[in-house]
Amino acid sequence: MSFSLDTLEFERLLELISRHAQTPMGVERFADLRPKTSKPELENDLAAIAETIALNEEKQVTWSFSGLEDPSDAVAILKIRNATLEPNRLLELARVCNQAAFARSSIQPEIETASTLWRIVEGIPPSLLATIDRINKKLLPSGEIDDSASPELAKIRREISSQRARLTKSLESVMRNSGDAIQDDIVTMRNDRFVIPVKADFRGKVSGVAHGFSSSGQTVFVEPLEAIEANNELQNLKGKEEREVARILFALTEELREQLPAIEIAVEAVAELDFIKAKVEFARKFRAIVPEISENETLALIDARHPLLSEPSASAGGRFVDQVVPNSFTLTNEHSVMIISGANAGGKTVVLKTAGLLSLMAISGLPVPAKKAKIPFYRSILADIGDHQSLSANLSTFSSHMSNIAGMMLDCIPPSLVLLDEAGTGTDPEEGSALGVAIVDHFRKKGAQVIASTHY
Repeated sequence: MSFSLDTLEFERLLELISRHAQTPMGVERFADLRPKTSKPELENDLAAIAETIALNEEKQVTWSFSGLEDPSDAVAILKIRNATLEPNRLLELARVCNQAAFARSSIQPEIETASTLWRIVEGIPPSLLATIDRINKKLLPSGEIDDSASPELAKIRREISSQRARLTKSLESVMRNSGDAIQDDIVTMRNDRFVIPVKADFRGKVSGVAHGFSSSGQTVFVEPLEAIEANNELQNLKGKEEREVARILFALTEELREQLPAIEIAVEAVAELDFIKAKVEFARKFRAIVPEISENETLALIDARHPLLSEPSASAGGRFVDQVVPNSFTLTNEHSVMIISGANAGGKTVVLKTAGLLSLMAISGLPVPAKKAKIPFYRSILADIGDHQSLSANLSTFSSHMSNIAGMMLDCIPPSLVLLDEAGTGTDPEEGSALGVAIVDHFRKKGAQVIASTHY
């Protein structure tokens, strides 16, 4: 299979559609999208778009993945035995799985009319939601571990709070008894220990351990002797807290590790549903439709518009503005050639590019901007459009066109669509005219459908 993706600006189109994706996974799928090699796979993709549109419009069923991050790193860590996920990674997976479960519950009542979509989410087990719920109860949205994550953690944090209060009260008493030696009546921290600010000139008046000076050198931060034991106890409690937090995070990670196959299904479902929804959103904004893949190799486009010329403008608030003249035409096995003649800047090349790009879109599983679209399952879409002049290869405009067309003749595998812009141009008009006719006739005899523009 061979396709003129660069000539027809397929990558630029994918970038345009990918703007409607809400997740990094959805955007990545557009970057990897290419024309399908399997017709059943293509029909499945188009059916998913049609079902999503119907659910949105008829049942007001929809889903949103706004704010979700790519959880691939978190999934990779789950595959490493005894590795522990950080809180933000746990929340990342929880959010993805929550949204996948919500999408499943939204689609399930519509199984009869959305069987393609249901197959995407069917494998997500309900038990996954219970695991995710436990994570959400133990982790705060900020990523901190909730006090109620375990009875032991709650007990330790109560002890830390009490110890901190006692230590603060003790240091405040020291400051009151130290009179003019104190720089500010504020208990502060240095090296993770509670200290008091003492004037450098009065350093000897307060017995204790110095933990450094202020930037001006006027203040020394002292840990009084009577606070050392209390500070040690506080550090001991904080160590207990860290160990308990680590234990909780490991336990939560292990719960997810047991659900790894289900999580991978959920991540895949979110990526696919976001991919589909982006196509549907593109269809809504560009007034595109789900194309029909014809069985008899008929190409029929009614009111077709080139999507890269039809992009909704910012000045119109993102709404579609009808500025492009639509084109309609039909090619069949019996009438497989269409010749477009006219003056420069008359739109001949736009027709060729519209036919080529919309055909690529259809066989890639994308909606196409048209009122009606019937497109064959092409095995090759080949285009010779534009000036291929190459100074480095010592090729003139004419020679470069001939070189490109020669390659197209080798790559042409029916059913195919061949687009020729000014075939035979760049040489003697009479000879060029004859050459153009011969080129078109050659592709016709190979079973290709041909759209060619000409001045002749």
